[in-house]
Amino acid sequence: MKNNKKSLLVGGLVSSAGLFIAKFLSIFYTIPFDAILKSAEYKAVYGGAYGVYSYVLTIAQAGLPFAIATLVSRYMARDDYKTTLLVRKVSFYTMTAFGFICMLFLLVASGPLASQMASKPALVPLYRNSLVILSLAVFIIPILSSVRGFYQGLKEIHVYSASQIVEQIVRILFLLIVSGIAIYVLDFGRYWAVYFGVIATSVSGVVTIAYIKRNDSKTIKPVVELANQQEKEPVDAKIIFRELIILAIPFLINAAFGYCDQFLNIIDFKPGLEAFGRQSGTLINASIIDMYQDAVLYKAMKLIAIPMVLAPGFSSAIYPYITEARERNQPKVVSKYVVECVESVVYICLPICVALALFARPILYTLYGVSGEYSELYVNTLQWFTIEGISATICPIFASLVIALGRRKQIIYTTMVFGVTKLLTNRLFISMFGVPGMVLSSLLAYIIFAGLNIYIIQKECQVNWKYSFRKLIFILTGLVGMFLVSMVFNWTGLLNYSGNRIVSLLLLGFMGILTVGVYAAITLYCNIPQSIFHFDLDGIKNKFRRGK
Repeated sequence: MKNNKKSLLVGGLVSSAGLFIAKFLSIFYTIPFDAILKSAEYKAVYGGAYGVYSYVLTIAQAGLPFAIATLVSRYMARDDYKTTLLVRKVSFYTMTAFGFICMLFLLVASGPLASQMASKPALVPLYRNSLVILSLAVFIIPILSSVRGFYQGLKEIHVYSASQIVEQIVRILFLLIVSGIAIYVLDFGRYWAVYFGVIATSVSGVVTIAYIKRNDSKTIKPVVELANQQEKEPVDAKIIFRELIILAIPFLINAAFGYCDQFLNIIDFKPGLEAFGRQSGTLINASIIDMYQDAVLYKAMKLIAIPMVLAPGFSSAIYPYITEARERNQPKVVSKYVVECVESVVYICLPICVALALFARPILYTLYGVSGEYSELYVNTLQWFTIEGISATICPIFASLVIALGRRKQIIYTTMVFGVTKLLTNRLFISMFGVPGMVLSSLLAYIIFAGLNIYIIQKECQVNWKYSFRKLIFILTGLVGMFLVSMVFNWTGLLNYSGNRIVSLLLLGFMGILTVGVYAAITLYCNIPQSIFHFDLDGIKNKFRRGK
């Protein structure tokens, strides 16, 4: 049992690590790419188009990677290797079809979406062309996801994680090299950097598929050999397809309603801010809208994406384990997996988001050179969106657990409640509060969403959260320690340093390490990470003393 718990946590951490590194790289590529794009309106176009693409891609994948992982894990647990290989084949064609349909949708919708998103008519063609280019990626990436889903089901998390890093590295290299040559060598207009930036997504997808295929001979060969020895016939392909669709329907609805928040933010951005300007008497023109779009879509959303990778990372890791425990009728094991998954995400997510809020100013200055007249706009925006980072990381975990527990009908209703709440309140809240209204709208929707899902989990598993609440109190104590340390840095003026950016990076690293170190020290003293991640600190110390 202890080894299984460690395997689950390791799988979640490894799966999240790949996403974490990929998102971390995506932040640092924006530093040179920010200089290449230069204009706030071009950065707004890139961020907005990519946000729409991400939403359509989520629908195109329709939760099928998780459904694939679930089926592969199920049939591997039953020692049905022929059916496992058939799942791979059926899922590939299914994902290809879904991607093709969504590619056509984005091609058709690119014009109306561009008109809605652009802060001024001159930017409409740039938005439209960017969405047309990204439609190709909507076709390619689902194929990549089908391959990843198969490896998740086999619990080959290292391949899944490495592929995410490869994909991001290829995308960044193509984006920066080709854009740099076009702008600085061939003297193209800077809007070409937007085009090459979105083309890079398709290029990286193709390269990553080729990379994963290289692992097939080593990973798939044992399964093929076992399938050849199997006498039992595989399940019919039509049944597998039906199982995939049945498993994917909750994910599809979850994608359409559960991930609509960023899409709605993009669509409601311009009309909502214009209404806010009229009601509050605040000056809101095209330049201000472009800066807010840059602050939210290009900067804040990329930064809060770092903790948000924990949700899909742990979700993808937990499905095979919960599926296997349910297949073996082990309710206590399932309950423990639920608790450990939630506690792990909370322990890691909270200090990252709090650090982003506390060090918003030096982070934005160090990475993007944000200073001067409009720096408060960017700082306040990032600080508000760290709240969304917390809710968008923790709350979806409960939804994933509900699906993993087989309560697919219930997740349809709770996710629809989330989407409808966001839809009904988003533009209203933006018109009342400005950009913070986006966060408040999402927070309200996430709180309702999480509450409903926790209720479903309790009915299914009767999870005991008493000790989890005790751990949360000590975690919050660690966060208070982080806040106090940041106040010392603010009092000494280090948070407001605006000199050499290399020096600023060193200062930021020093302050970040010390602040997170305080959180780690307090929680270690309270025995929190030891109980969550199942390690013995005294035992580790003794091993080091013995030189082992």
